[in-house]
Amino acid sequence: IFILFKVFKPAPSFIYTMKYYLVGLFFNQTLPTAVGGDAVKGYYLGKKVKDVASGLLITFIDRLIGLLTMIFYLTLAIIFGGLSMLDKTYHPYFFILIAVFIIITVLIFSETFTKYIYGKTLKKVEKKISVIEKIRDAYKFFLNSRDKKRYFTAAVISILAQFSIIISVYFIGRGLGIVTVPFLHYFIIMPIIFVVSMLPVSIGGFGIREGAFIYLLKGYGVDSEISLSLSLLFIILMIVTSIPGGVFYLLGNKGEVNG
Repeated sequence: IFILFKVFKPAPSFIYTMKYYLVGLFFNQTLPTAVGGDAVKGYYLGKKVKDVASGLLITFIDRLIGLLTMIFYLTLAIIFGGLSMLDKTYHPYFFILIAVFIIITVLIFSETFTKYIYGKTLKKVEKKISVIEKIRDAYKFFLNSRDKKRYFTAAVISILAQFSIIISVYFIGRGLGIVTVPFLHYFIIMPIIFVVSMLPVSIGGFGIREGAFIYLLKGYGVDSEISLSLSLLFIILMIVTSIPGGVFYLLGNKGEVNG
């Protein structure tokens, strides 16, 4: 996200951005859905650059790039035979889901399409509604500041970050004695779990994430208790990683975190 926020002049420092990245990670564990912290992160980074609406929009783009990374891994896993883990009944729905997400992503990043939407809708909004005006101005900022090199760099970083998470889950699973799940299949299992965890039905994705682990690993003959242990150890890892974010946020209540 530091790469994406470099579009602002002046941009938040690397240290400041990392502090609020961790704050966002902390709130991902404590707010509805597993990405609730994005709003907190986007708000404070937007406040730093004196444009909260644009900050939230750039944070959304960062999340979208992360989702696109998951689709990248899903696609690779399918190409190399990972689709065999899914019941054939679900194959059409699986491909439709990927296609819809790719189409939406292409449309969002398409310069022609986005400028058309802006010209037909937001550009015509009168300045009487301040919230909509801010959304319009933020979207205009997005249109005028897109940089393919910057997005590509952010995508590469996202690919590496997601890979490290999937690898971590794989080794935790091996440590629990899960040997029936092929390494390749984790690149389908984890993106599905990431997406499911984003549903706004629980705090931090708790419960729904554990259910997804149990359901997906059941087909490999993994006991529910082991699947639950894998999910809990994974979330403990995420919580431990996010603890500094909670500390930074508490310190920030006594005076905004400086970067």
